[in-house]
Amino acid sequence: MLDVVYLLGIFAVFFLIHLIAKGVEQMGPQARASAHRDAAAGVERR
Repeated sequence: MLDVVYLLGIFAVFFLIHLIAKGVEQMGPQARASAHRDAAAGVERR
């Protein structure tokens, strides 16, 4: 029975971390669709 409590506690901690990460992600600036994406394409700047 104690194993189930530990598993539920661990699940709750990870779910809380997930919620915090989602909130932080929404607080950041939104990327525009027209943004320059050289880094994503693997193009190096010289």
